[in-house]
Amino acid sequence: MEASVLQHKLKFCLPPYLEHLSIEPCSSEERVFFRVPTSSLYIYMYHCVFRDLGVVIPFTPFECEFLRRINVAPSQLHPNSWGFLCAFQILCSVMEMNLSLGTFMHFYQLKLGEPPFGWISLSGSSNGGLFQIFSQSYKNFKEEFFKVQCVHNDVNSDAIFYSNGEPKFSLNWQSEPIRFSGSEGLVLSDEEKKNIERLGGLTRPLESKAILFLVGSKDPQKDLESKYVKITSKLG
Repeated sequence: MEASVLQHKLKFCLPPYLEHLSIEPCSSEERVFFRVPTSSLYIYMYHCVFRDLGVVIPFTPFECEFLRRINVAPSQLHPNSWGFLCAFQILCSVMEMNLSLGTFMHFYQLKLGEPPFGWISLSGSSNGGLFQIFSQSYKNFKEEFFKVQCVHNDVNSDAIFYSNGEPKFSLNWQSEPIRFSGSEGLVLSDEEKKNIERLGGLTRPLESKAILFLVGSKDPQKDLESKYVKITSKLG
């Protein structure tokens, strides 16, 4: 499928990268956890992650860092957990806070799927999560996936899934994700501690959908304040 067709429907990709990508349908025998051959450059990804959450390719540095930290492929992470990542990035932007993996992890813990492989999800840590889940029921997401493939298949020239010849994250599902529970064991900077305090003072859990909708707002800070009055003093 032409990437431009899906781009028109889902806005799944940053425009400069359209000519470098193709979208390939999967066969009925194909499964989202199938291994990616070393001779190919593609990932499996769910339709709903682009449609509902506004995820785009290439993934942001923060998203790549998180995938590396927990050692999973993009499609191994449950869509609702992708929603947490997206909402956190938007919230930090609106609140004029630097993105930090330590800050995000403070509020969450990793839940493992059924061994040896399984979908990975995030839940609130003992400190409490930041957001409500995007959807209570993603019934068909496991069947609605496709391949996002680089057209050149050259890791040395690829800037979408690779950086300097090294993968930005795992292209394949992993049997041993790296668990975490809050910021336990992390060395947090003074800025991270300050931002954790600010976020901890919000009226939680925030609505994921409301935060995601701030992307199209003319005045996202004002809209955020009107939705969560108690955080007014935290902004600015």
